Amino acid sequence: MDKHHYIAPKARGPVADPKLFRPDWTTGTPRDPALLWLDKNENTDPEMAKLANRVLSEIDQTAIGTYPECAPLYHKLGAYLGIGADHLLLTAGSDGAIRSVFEAFIDPGDVVIHPVPTFAMYAVYSAMYGAKVIPLEYHPSDQGPSLPVEEVLEMIARSRPKLVCLPNPDSPTGTVFVPDQLRRIIEAAGEAGALILIDEAYYPFYAHTIIPWVDEYQNLVVTQTFAKAWGLSGLRIGFAASCPQVARLLHKVRPMYEVNTVALAIMEKMLEHSDAMTASVKRLNAGKEFFLDAMQGLGLKVLKSHGNFLHVAFGAHASAVHEHLKNKVLYRLDFKEPCLKGFSRFSATTPERFNPLIECIRQTINGKQE
Repeated sequence: MDKHHYIAPKARGPVADPKLFRPDWTTGTPRDPALLWLDKNENTDPEMAKLANRVLSEIDQTAIGTYPECAPLYHKLGAYLGIGADHLLLTAGSDGAIRSVFEAFIDPGDVVIHPVPTFAMYAVYSAMYGAKVIPLEYHPSDQGPSLPVEEVLEMIARSRPKLVCLPNPDSPTGTVFVPDQLRRIIEAAGEAGALILIDEAYYPFYAHTIIPWVDEYQNLVVTQTFAKAWGLSGLRIGFAASCPQVARLLHKVRPMYEVNTVALAIMEKMLEHSDAMTASVKRLNAGKEFFLDAMQGLGLKVLKSHGNFLHVAFGAHASAVHEHLKNKVLYRLDFKEPCLKGFSRFSATTPERFNPLIECIRQTINGKQE
């Protein structure tokens, strides 16, 4: 039988635009299991991995074959955060929460402000929903990427955006705005009639959260994920927190089920182990400081990120270091953005797991590698 030559109708303008590009979903880059994976800011603490695997083994096997029932986790998470369940939307990681904000609030032509460089999906969702992006560019400085708060305030006042996206800490820069600065930015967004999205994906590696502010500022949405500190990247579970009025709008665009049954079951149990999560963050932060101190001891320039990652500039030794590390560890070799040019990024791990890398780098710089 001859094939019918029907064609699909045209997609929405922003989706049909060839400038909106997504990677090929039929190909990938598998990571070598023999290497230490410090390339994607996952939790690499062995103790946290043991806990997560133990909790997984305790999950009722009916979870695989049943549709999700989200209400128990909403109430348990709300109690843990100190806010009502009606303030929350469970999502597929903080990425899902960010998309929900765009879907609920952004019309074609709306102005969106976000830093550059930052989490890649802000630009993707802006393009997907037809927003006009006004970037906030980080500047190079002797202390690393810099984005003065006055520039943010000026841009909000001048552009009158619909949405301000501000990760805190940001990635890949590792920078933060301190609470007093955040208040100024949130209030400036409110005066401009804008919603502000503060993405706290790296909480509590940076220990301050503004979730308690969501009732104070009705134009505020805070997102978090259980991927980083909780060591659950593969479950794809996170949430948005806001005042109940905004939460109701976000729920209007949620899928049939926010997250899967296995993720719900594991997260309900993991919330009972918050002390273990805190201890894991402490170990990883200690590992980060251990590595940074060692790199500084070798005369290398470093940036002290507020996330679960760090930056080091190997300078004239870069080619040799990269060559000697390539069979030991995966990490980000360099950045094209001027504010991070010349720096390599490593996800945090424990001091014990950093030790072999430090020794390899030390031998390379001292010219003792075979």
